[in-house]
Amino acid sequence: MGKFQFGKVRLQIGSRLRRPVGLFAFKGLAYLMLGLYLLSIPRSVVSLSDVSLQTHKLTSDAWSAKGLHLSLNQTARGLSLQLTVSEFNHQALAGSVKGIDFRCAEMQQVDHSFFCQKGRLSIAESPYGAQQADVGLKYIDSEHIEIKLDGLLIAEGGISFVLNMTKAGWQLNLDGAQLSIDGLRALLPSEILPQAWDVSGWLSIKAKLSGVTSSLQQAEVSVEIKQLNYADEEGLQVAENGSGSLHVEAEQSDLKWVGSAHLLLNQGQYYSDPYYIEVTESPLHLTLKGDWSAAQNQLQLEQVDLQLRPVIELKGSGQLDLTEFAIQHAEVQFETAHLDELYKTIIQPLVIGSMADELEITGALQGEIELVEGEVALIRTQLKSIDVEDLRGVFALNGLQGSLAWSNSEKAQASRFKVESGHLYQIPHGPLAVRLQALPNGISLLKPLDIPLLGGHIIIDRLEANHIFHGSPEWETGAEVINLSLEELSTAFDWPTMSGKLNGKLPTMHYQDESLDFDGALKVDVFGGQIEVEQLRIKQPLGRVPELFAAAEMKGLDLEQVTRTFSFGHIEGGLEGWINGLHLLNWEPVAFQAQFNSPADDDLPHRISQRAVDNLTSIGSGMGGSLQNTFLGIFKEFRYNRIELQASLNGDLAELGGIDHPDGGYYLVKGAGLPRIDVIARNRRVAWKTLVERLKNIRVEGMKVR
Repeated sequence: MGKFQFGKVRLQIGSRLRRPVGLFAFKGLAYLMLGLYLLSIPRSVVSLSDVSLQTHKLTSDAWSAKGLHLSLNQTARGLSLQLTVSEFNHQALAGSVKGIDFRCAEMQQVDHSFFCQKGRLSIAESPYGAQQADVGLKYIDSEHIEIKLDGLLIAEGGISFVLNMTKAGWQLNLDGAQLSIDGLRALLPSEILPQAWDVSGWLSIKAKLSGVTSSLQQAEVSVEIKQLNYADEEGLQVAENGSGSLHVEAEQSDLKWVGSAHLLLNQGQYYSDPYYIEVTESPLHLTLKGDWSAAQNQLQLEQVDLQLRPVIELKGSGQLDLTEFAIQHAEVQFETAHLDELYKTIIQPLVIGSMADELEITGALQGEIELVEGEVALIRTQLKSIDVEDLRGVFALNGLQGSLAWSNSEKAQASRFKVESGHLYQIPHGPLAVRLQALPNGISLLKPLDIPLLGGHIIIDRLEANHIFHGSPEWETGAEVINLSLEELSTAFDWPTMSGKLNGKLPTMHYQDESLDFDGALKVDVFGGQIEVEQLRIKQPLGRVPELFAAAEMKGLDLEQVTRTFSFGHIEGGLEGWINGLHLLNWEPVAFQAQFNSPADDDLPHRISQRAVDNLTSIGSGMGGSLQNTFLGIFKEFRYNRIELQASLNGDLAELGGIDHPDGGYYLVKGAGLPRIDVIARNRRVAWKTLVERLKNIRVEGMKVR
């Protein structure tokens, strides 16, 4: 039971006194209203003198209080008031508030209204520690109340506020300065500031809140943040020396919250896997406007404006399901004049480990993206004077401009763009005009692509690519080679100068599981004959370590054209041969078996120059023949019967051979007529590096062997 004593008048009521209060939106302050609540009880006297009220417990829907005692005493200067509460709990508080003591030595009474200009509040124990604060009260009646509080210490900083309550509603103006972010951890939901994170920094806050009963109706909040540092346990979310501000305005309308938010980051380094942003000269601005439906937990953004100069400027709108944290629909327009910054900040972190993770790229870009149910549904992009250089030297594109479009609908999107110049490996190419259509998970050419290079052309007559956006990419194409200059090809690869033209029909090529395979044989007309390449396969052709597998057969080659091209020394006659099991790793040979020889039915003249003999001798034995030092030096050319060279490589060891010689060696050149000259070698095994050194030392004009 509760007992209330007014002078000589005693009232006795039930131990639980319930009356809807609903006056507080700021946690920890409701207990200040208990005394005012008691003061509002109807009295049978006009003035109060030596009034003492006490009860065991008071409760409402949001709070409860135990051990309440209110004393009012008449003094020469007016009334003195003391309110004590042994324990107070509120649904918004993280724990109990104990040992509450509020005193006002000079409380003025005007009719049924009370005013306290200089009250003092002390709290022995609370979730925010012990407290001492100055309090000002204006109690007009139970429906007109004002509370001013200054000096609360929370999270190492100071809190002050002014709370006004009327019949129409309430309004709270809050000011917090130099609050420790780590100290606020216990006051915030774990989703905002997880307990396992390392956090430091300071914030100041200004808030203007208003509502009706216990409901918040309007809010305007400004937060300043300085020296922000945080890191999660895995190191995937990190900030160092961050600073910025957040301003939020919102009001409740038609069961929704409508408002806006503006975030400014003007200093610091921020990493959110896989993105890293360093804010120095240009701050990050993010503005959001829209509404939030509590019933559906759905956020409707009418305006999204992001500025991170010089990286990107972005505008858009969208609808998000906050329960599943999923984008239901969004439309975004983006623009950048610094594609290099966009690549380093946004694109490169997403493509690490792919062929696109080591690029140097400049130019401008603008476009739009549409997302539906979290998936990209449409992309349209305008390319403006873009230059792309692969830092590994694989490719380059210069002066790229045009439009790219893609959608995940069955209706194909047309794209058109041009390239002024570029190169693939060391081979430069001229202008390109590309027309293609983008399918939901692939692309195809709308017209053949003419690639001018090496004084000729490569015509790609068709290209069908699938699974390039999801899954493992694969594509199929076919091409034709027309009049490629061997002289320009040799210059591009720093080979000895070759002459002639290269023509051929490339078989159908398939790319699947990072492997490029050729159907049928690749036939090339060169040196008066034909080279036919079969079983051609390239694994990871644009990767870091490409691998090539192939076999080849040569027919009807004219040695005079071959040796004239390579300046090896003059040789006349025919040449045929084969290469099996060819394996190149990063374009360096690691295995093959090969043979080159004179055709059995060759009807061309067989003649070989002194310099060609010396070079062949050097290959077989490592020592030049030095015919100049013998009587044969007076002859510039010799007749021969047959030439044959066999070679195989397996790892680091090469094996050489030719036409068997009776004493165990082998002929590289078997002479004929007089004066007769034979080139005979005896060493059949040699280290591959040694053989390469021999090739480097042969007297070939302008040739570099690597």
